[in-house]
Amino acid sequence: MELRYIILLLIISLVIGYFWGRYIGKKDGIKKAKAAAPLILRRKSLEEGICILCNDELEYKSIKKEKNI
Repeated sequence: MELRYIILLLIISLVIGYFWGRYIGKKDGIKKAKAAAPLILRRKSLEEGICILCNDELEYKSIKKEKNI
């Protein structure tokens, strides 16, 4: 009888641990994405030579794409 309660408690604790870890992981992932998004958008804008806000061509391209031969 006690073995059933121990197994049930173990399963419940594993489920709680899984969802708690998933919550923390999502929260951390969103935080990192918010920090990286402006940098990614700026790099894309500089690579393409077009402003992503106004669709105007940039005067100078700071980053040139390398062509793979």
